[in-house]
Amino acid sequence: MPAETVVKIPIRRITIVVDIRDPLAPELSIDDFRALFGKEPDPDRYRILSIEVITSPDDLQPMLVTECARYSRFIRRESDSIYFRKELSTS
Repeated sequence: MPAETVVKIPIRRITIVVDIRDPLAPELSIDDFRALFGKEPDPDRYRILSIEVITSPDDLQPMLVTECARYSRFIRRESDSIYFRKELSTS
């Protein structure tokens, strides 16, 4: 059995604003929305979504935190981090 270690990966939260009245309006980050309109989003028209992503420890591609449980090397989520098992290279 190959040697393994535990890798801690921080969770990144991306907050976006979605216009629920205009489906063709682009999604904006909360900071871009504030800079563009100079105000907070009106809750009657906009929804604020928080998307949690990590960088996959194997291929370094973005991955939704909700997908981690399907990943065979996933150990647990704790606070603002995800823990994975990772094989140590033998070379």
